[in-house]
Amino acid sequence: MKNFNEDRCMRHSYNLLLGKKTLDELIEETTELALMFNPQRKHVKMEFDLYDTLIEYFIYTEEYEKCAELLKAKQSL
Repeated sequence: MKNFNEDRCMRHSYNLLLGKKTLDELIEETTELALMFNPQRKHVKMEFDLYDTLIEYFIYTEEYEKCAELLKAKQSL
């Protein structure tokens, strides 16, 4: 990937992780799909994990509704 787009990667990861879009839908939407995780592997909860990284990103972009959704999903693991 020549020009990595962090925002696109975070949004794709968020949508896929929370089930808002399927992998097939994301592939159809873009020519350059970047994710923060391998969707073919089961997510393993760690002390500082994918959810925390996404929450920090969406705090930075001031999208607090997304943060709340991610926190709720993380707590349900």
